[in-house]
Amino acid sequence: MTPTMGPMLFRIVEITFTSYMVPALLVPLAWLAAWLSKRRLRAGAHPAIEVEGQSRRLFWLFLVWLALFLAVVAGVPLNRGGSLAVALCWLVYAVTNMLIAWFLLRFTTAYGLIPEGQAADRAFLRFIAIIVTQPLVTAAAFVVLNNVMGVAWNAQIPELPAIQEGI
Repeated sequence: MTPTMGPMLFRIVEITFTSYMVPALLVPLAWLAAWLSKRRLRAGAHPAIEVEGQSRRLFWLFLVWLALFLAVVAGVPLNRGGSLAVALCWLVYAVTNMLIAWFLLRFTTAYGLIPEGQAADRAFLRFIAIIVTQPLVTAAAFVVLNNVMGVAWNAQIPELPAIQEGI
């Protein structure tokens, strides 16, 4: 018998992959939006203030997902919200991922413009915090979305015909 990936490990890999891949796939859309609004971006705020503002907006969205997750854990019947609840949750999920893509794009261009010192260190720590918490936010979003849509996640991992070695 060959060892395979267990359901819990599969779920962790799936959430981690999704949490980084979805915003990464949205970066070209964020890039296009930045290109279309380049006049507004040139007249924007100081890079450190811009990074702090974007990370603050993401923090509030992360808190929304945490609150919704805690509501699901507490047994609040979010699934009774019907199609409006489903649409709102998916909209918040899309906005969260788009803002993360926007943050990644703007951070990579703005960080080099921040002078060395406390402001640059604070901006970098905010970047690390967003990267580290993103899988947790995605996991909370998946739990909420599954609950609101009234579905349960059930891993159906097929057996691989080959031995899993050297991965």
